[in-house]
Amino acid sequence: MKLQPKTVKILAGLGALVLVVVIGLVAVLYVAIRDKGPKQPSVIAYSHGKSIDVKPLEYCSVTLQDCTQGPIAQLEVPGTDPLQLSLPDDISAAPWRLVMIFEKPDGTLVPQERYFKKDEVAAVTVQSEESPKLRLNGVEIQLPSAVVDENGLPKAHAIWSIKTRG
Repeated sequence: MKLQPKTVKILAGLGALVLVVVIGLVAVLYVAIRDKGPKQPSVIAYSHGKSIDVKPLEYCSVTLQDCTQGPIAQLEVPGTDPLQLSLPDDISAAPWRLVMIFEKPDGTLVPQERYFKKDEVAAVTVQSEESPKLRLNGVEIQLPSAVVDENGLPKAHAIWSIKTRG
């Protein structure tokens, strides 16, 4: 069967059009899927008129698989100014722990911890203490995992860390 030259041109044009449409659809699907990885929640930290978006220092699945690393955030908290933390639902809707590191005038570090229940708070304020004099040095927000350590305590599967002194 021999096709007319005009028919061959029409079929070639339709084939090229179908190829362009398929390539376009594949490109659109690739872009849509590429950015659909799990979104890691961030914490908003505020002090002395400045706020920062804090990405996780470490973020893993609850079984401590597929971990990613990030930087320690830095936000200067001068003197006895408070540090205010605003938490997304991904954190506040779960039990979580706040680790605060204070510094005595002699440089000794004093850790303190606070535990929060599911949906207990969505924001928290951390304040340096005047008596005894303890200046805030940094904080960590931790979400527990399904993995426990040798003492039976859950290991953190997600950590947001903020250094508050230079």
